[in-house]
Amino acid sequence: MTIEIRTILVPIDFSHSAGATIEWAAHLAARGQSKLVLFHAYHLPVEFQQFEGAYLPPDFWASVKTEAQASLARYETELRKDGHAVESVVREGYAATAIVDEATERAADLIVIGTHGLSGLKHMLLGSIAERVVQKAPCPVLTVKADHSD
Repeated sequence: MTIEIRTILVPIDFSHSAGATIEWAAHLAARGQSKLVLFHAYHLPVEFQQFEGAYLPPDFWASVKTEAQASLARYETELRKDGHAVESVVREGYAATAIVDEATERAADLIVIGTHGLSGLKHMLLGSIAERVVQKAPCPVLTVKADHSD
């Protein structure tokens, strides 16, 4: 059996684990000459939306998207210097759903996603995007555990 990995989706949340996640994805991409798709999803948590009188400036979402695109562009530039085929995508939506949708639409062969390794009450309260992606993804998922020594 031959496993061909043409497209690797790399969700990035700009946390301290992003570098390790990108490093793993780049290593795998280099081995198979795969295309990397750096991906960021943003949304306003339901809890915030329920505050009466909560105010967001009219250009808030445009600013969020522009900032995310600029941050991904920095990663993209470094990856291109190393010879990788790479593109960046920023999409509004709940992260786990947006990641699975993007992987499905692109027929991604692999998702490489960071995990923060929360447990107990923190995991119960905050949940795990990576866990939801593993459950729903249309392709294999490699989780990269964050190094908490930073």
